[in-house]
Amino acid sequence: MKVPHRFAMLALILAVPAALPQDAATSKFSLWLPGKLWTLELAAPGFTLRNNEMQPDGRRYFLAEDNKNRAVVSVYLEPGKAPAAPEECKRLLEDRAKRDSPFEPKHIEYREIAGFETIAYTIPEVDGVPVNQRNLFACLMKDDVHVDIHLSKALFKASDQPLFDAILQSAVVAPQETAAGDVPAGDSMELFRQGSRFFLARQYRLAIGPYQKALDIEKSTSTLDKNTWRALVDDLGVSYGATGDLDRSKEVFDYGVSQDPAYPMFYYNLACGAAQKRDANDAKAFLQMAFDNRNNIIPGESFPDPRVDESFQRLLLLDKDFRQWVDSLWGGSR
Repeated sequence: MKVPHRFAMLALILAVPAALPQDAATSKFSLWLPGKLWTLELAAPGFTLRNNEMQPDGRRYFLAEDNKNRAVVSVYLEPGKAPAAPEECKRLLEDRAKRDSPFEPKHIEYREIAGFETIAYTIPEVDGVPVNQRNLFACLMKDDVHVDIHLSKALFKASDQPLFDAILQSAVVAPQETAAGDVPAGDSMELFRQGSRFFLARQYRLAIGPYQKALDIEKSTSTLDKNTWRALVDDLGVSYGATGDLDRSKEVFDYGVSQDPAYPMFYYNLACGAAQKRDANDAKAFLQMAFDNRNNIIPGESFPDPRVDESFQRLLLLDKDFRQWVDSLWGGSR
């Protein structure tokens, strides 16, 4: 099974925050923390996702904007060291109002909405400029996680209040395995990054979990760009193959071919699996399709040579016809 030569691409993905759509508005969002068996889901029609990723301090940060209505919703999921008492929310909300006291907040209101403790107030002006910004902070303690939601809107009017209420009432904590109506929940880019850290360290068994979950999510809700999706499928299949699970590996690559028949590495790695099973006919068929599509590799990736790939060594040694066929195809391409 060939480990792809695209380490530069993976390193870049691990180092740079995930690219987010800047113009497509959506309505439903899902936030989660590693190791937690639940997600926070909320609906914000007309809002565009700007950020939904893990922070270096272990918090999940989410940001979405509705530029047309000058509204913003942000969320932090902050894990603690021990379960927090529900009354902790009231103290945290009071601290919010104190921090904004220099802006002389008006119309302060405490409410409970959909199980969240909330505080709302209006900041009339900032540095002498009228803004009439309404802020609503919502707090929920789930296990040892502090769920912190902030809704804000400039030039707020009484008719805007239903917008705030609807977003907060839509926020629910759902089991991760069945969130959003049996659709796998989570951030496929973040899971891809987690798997890639293990993959680059050649810890393939550990890479399988996050890679597989990322692919399950992508099957229902596609968010990755084409080449990142290719890398996900390819690396998951390679990880299964490297741990000896050739059947699961073939299943992943068959799925890859069904969705993207132009990408050569899916065929190449199917050929690897066939060669490891000493099936010369399938190995030749898949290698031919890989060779025919060799110009469609990911930028920064090199097209492999089966003559120096350990997956093919036994078949090359035992089957003279196969060896001569590979030599004629790959030798003639140089």
